[in-house]
Amino acid sequence: MMEYLKKAIKRGYEYWHKRWIKAHFQNYKAFDSCLKYNGMAKLSDAGPGVYRFVIAYCDDNKLGHRLLEMGFVPGEYLTVIENTGLKGSVMVKVKGSKIALSNKIADKILLKRE
Repeated sequence: MMEYLKKAIKRGYEYWHKRWIKAHFQNYKAFDSCLKYNGMAKLSDAGPGVYRFVIAYCDDNKLGHRLLEMGFVPGEYLTVIENTGLKGSVMVKVKGSKIALSNKIADKILLKRE
């Protein structure tokens, strides 16, 4: 019974945490205003520079697992090389590898300026 309760609490926390992130970051479209508010912003809005990876919120586990395999580990430093804008892609350097991500995927990744 205790194990079931622990799992239920963990699932509830994960659910509300994901909802908070989605609701909170939809209000802050501009990278600079979001950084001033809480120090975090979306990768899709980032300009060239060095950042620290915080979290990726993904609806499917395949994308989250693939990002983890590419080196997107919480706390890891990454360098944004180029951001081509709304319809393009974002070129980042993680652990010595250059990776191009679509803007749709980059929109789900949160960063913190270093």
